[in-house]
Amino acid sequence: MSTHKSKALIIRVYEEGMNRKDMRIIYEVFAPDYVAHFPGVPPIRGIDAAKQLIGTFLAVFPDIQFKIEDQVAEGDKVATRWTARGTHRGEFRGFPPKVKGIPPSGKQVSFTATDIYRIAGGRIMEEWNTLEQLDVLHQIGALPAPE
Repeated sequence: MSTHKSKALIIRVYEEGMNRKDMRIIYEVFAPDYVAHFPGVPPIRGIDAAKQLIGTFLAVFPDIQFKIEDQVAEGDKVATRWTARGTHRGEFRGFPPKVKGIPPSGKQVSFTATDIYRIAGGRIMEEWNTLEQLDVLHQIGALPAPE
């Protein structure tokens, strides 16, 4: 798959899946044995686990919208820097969920991440996620703002 097509595949996940809340896209573009890596936790394995994780996150921020800021692709990998904006309306337990639940604050949040995706056979095989969770926790009032 060309790097242009690989980048377009990732854009499709954000525009059609995340922004439109259409989880059917996961079964079209993620490999059945997809693996997601998040700092400090064991890998998340499998397409159903990915769907559950993403669905939980979208429920916490139901109006969230993602914007792709930059993409760089080489070989079988695509690095994607994105910004998200939404309202904290559900219990936030981290991404992936691992902290004590933080009740909805109703606060608007804006945060970024730079994720790396590995593509093979036209599908997303693996992802390394760098969501700025501390930034989210500060914005929803769960942690004091840095000085």
